[in-house]
Amino acid sequence: MSGSCCRAVATVLMTPEERTEIERFIGFGWAKTLHWSPDETGRFIRLKAHPCPFLQADNKCGVYEVRPYNCRRWGCFRACAATEPLEPDHSFLGAANTRDRWYQSRGVRRELVQMQRKAQRWARAHGWTEDEEAKVT
Repeated sequence: MSGSCCRAVATVLMTPEERTEIERFIGFGWAKTLHWSPDETGRFIRLKAHPCPFLQADNKCGVYEVRPYNCRRWGCFRACAATEPLEPDHSFLGAANTRDRWYQSRGVRRELVQMQRKAQRWARAHGWTEDEEAKVT
């Protein structure tokens, strides 16, 4: 784990309920120092990142247990994080690196599909609807 995606992302989109879970987990004192803003629809919250404020010095997520849906469904799949830079884009997978491996490797496709299913089960268990999932995928 290199933490590259956590450094590259400008904002993290989540539901107000996910924000509440994170605030409970980290404590409301620290949560007050974070920069939040509503998205265009008013149904989601954006956390200002770049880098993500929860990225720790060891490149691990400080809120991993309660991380939002969009973080749960992310997979980078770079061969070597030290030699292959992350190439964020606006493709359906969020990074050119991941998109390239999606087309090149059946194993990566299988693993990404499993990640998406697991994240979607988590999202539904936490109040996301199919309609909301479609808006952020």
